[in-house]
Amino acid sequence: MIRTVLVALLAGCAIVLEVPLNAAAETVITGTVTNKAGRLLAGLALLEKGEIHNNVWDRGALVDARGRFRMELSAGGQYGLHVYSSGYIYKPEAVKVETGKTLEVSVVLVPEPTRANDPMIKRVGFFPWEQRQGKVTFVKLDVADPNDDLGPQVMALNAATGRTYALQPPKRVRDLKANFPQGVYQLEVDTSSGAINPRDWHFVVADHQCNTTDILSYPHEPKPPRVIHQ
Repeated sequence: MIRTVLVALLAGCAIVLEVPLNAAAETVITGTVTNKAGRLLAGLALLEKGEIHNNVWDRGALVDARGRFRMELSAGGQYGLHVYSSGYIYKPEAVKVETGKTLEVSVVLVPEPTRANDPMIKRVGFFPWEQRQGKVTFVKLDVADPNDDLGPQVMALNAATGRTYALQPPKRVRDLKANFPQGVYQLEVDTSSGAINPRDWHFVVADHQCNTTDILSYPHEPKPPRVIHQ
């Protein structure tokens, strides 16, 4: 009888000791996006790793119709959070996320008073590289800007993987604060394990004045931008 009780107790202890090993706390950033009137906004939340405006992009997420987004991170640390919604000036913010904890943020966006200064995405294309037998696909954006003051943020989000990318400009720019060229930007994507699904991809472009394009989602057909009145 005593032996049976000891075995049961030891088994119970083993179960109790095992729980913390499988219950490591996630490192998460989550938040709500609204305008000044409190209206919930859909859009994109993209994350830089390290100092803000260093153009080292990490994770990203769609902001849903309830204005909510959530990103799980591999580690805590310093990040730059950039939030976009069509018709609004985009909001960059430096944030620090603690490992094993959830950081909750509230983002308030202001509508653009005019869309005349906004950059434009003229066309989007997905091009498998025949010489690599479909193992590489180029994602290309034809970008224009009326004020010729584009920044490095010609952005793509693969919502299926949560990966965020800055597309490469048509010619190299050494200074991130310089005006970036207009033209065709591209991203080389490894598709050896599966073809690109265009429905997963979302795009946005910003200039140095925080003017942005509308978020372009599938079928990636640009429409005339409209001014949002509050």
